[in-house]
Amino acid sequence: MSVDVADGLDGRTSSDWRVPAVAFAVNGALYGSLLTRFPEIADRVSASETQFGVVLFAAAIGGLLGSLVAPLLARAVGERSATLLAGAGYALLAVGVAWAPQLILLGGALLLLGILDGAHDVVMNAFAVRVQQHRATTLMGRMHATWSLSLAGAGVLGTVAAGLRVPVALHVGIAATVALVAQLAIALGRKGMVAEGPAGPTPPADGRSEPASTGDSPSTPALTGDSPARPAVRSLGRLRYVLPVLGLAAVAASYVESPGQEWTGLLLSRGFDATPQVAAAAPVLFGAGLLASRLLLDAAVSRVGQARVAAISGATMTTAVGVGLVCTLVGAPVWWALAAVAMTGFGAGPAFPLLFGSADQLSVRHGIPPARTASMVSALSRVGAISAPIVVGPLTDALGMVMVFAIMAVGAALVLGALPRAVR
Repeated sequence: MSVDVADGLDGRTSSDWRVPAVAFAVNGALYGSLLTRFPEIADRVSASETQFGVVLFAAAIGGLLGSLVAPLLARAVGERSATLLAGAGYALLAVGVAWAPQLILLGGALLLLGILDGAHDVVMNAFAVRVQQHRATTLMGRMHATWSLSLAGAGVLGTVAAGLRVPVALHVGIAATVALVAQLAIALGRKGMVAEGPAGPTPPADGRSEPASTGDSPSTPALTGDSPARPAVRSLGRLRYVLPVLGLAAVAASYVESPGQEWTGLLLSRGFDATPQVAAAAPVLFGAGLLASRLLLDAAVSRVGQARVAAISGATMTTAVGVGLVCTLVGAPVWWALAAVAMTGFGAGPAFPLLFGSADQLSVRHGIPPARTASMVSALSRVGAISAPIVVGPLTDALGMVMVFAIMAVGAALVLGALPRAVR
């Protein structure tokens, strides 16, 4: 059976870091390209706000389904091939969304796109963990920074394309073609990459590769995939503690990141009477904060360790959101709130890379395939992203825009309590 790293990640393919790097870039670029053209896509199919909300909800449900079935895809063809297949499918479905001539077809295309997006999210993170284990270095910060940077770059290009009245299908088709070519080049370069460098250790007969030891103990067994070996009873007890904490941290982080991107502009506009230009800067600065901290994450983890970085991340989020909450209550100048939004983004940046990176320790200590941990993190983060607007909307209607910062404060406090324990 071809499982996990059956695609040849056997110590000789350390250059395979290019596979997840391209995958993160492709995912962010395709998503950013579509985001900028959604208004025109909605107009083309004559969708009302409610109707377009429904088809976007279909995409969100598809993403949740895709994140749940992704471990089966990884188990069937290996994480490397699954990453390339899901990325190629995502590119093709993006073209389908851009071409959909009717609302019902748009909804179906977005549902399928969501499934491929969810699967791609899981397998590219899982494969990044495998490469990280074999390179004995941290990569997750750079991978997620690549996604953020690609999203921002595609957003800028999409805005320019919309301003130049480039047809939506042509714009997205070009982006999808570039994505497919990049992934094809990686796939065709596989043989060359395997030949690079000295030969590494021979992989096990079933095609698996053992994860590198964490260094906690020289006697720590490296359990992989569906190995018949069982962790000790103490290890199983620890696992039953870790998984709920990991899940709590994933949902809580969504209640910081989702409102930070989707609601802070409205918060500044209606809560602080900010000009449209200043209000529009809020999600941009939040995204810039995410990117900045993710660029610094790998070096920080190497220097002080995951648990300390997680604690600093949670403390930064909690402090920044608390400042924003106070600014809203006392009617402080809008620039204070804008600074709080940017610092919240900086604090939130490490959360999901660390959560996906926790698959490293769980695969080594408990024999859980990285795709399964990534599936759990992805699914719960999507549950948080789907439910956050349902929570934020009614509460802001009833109690005012201050509830945006209040809900983010609760999420940040939970991240502070759960994230260091989840990754320790």
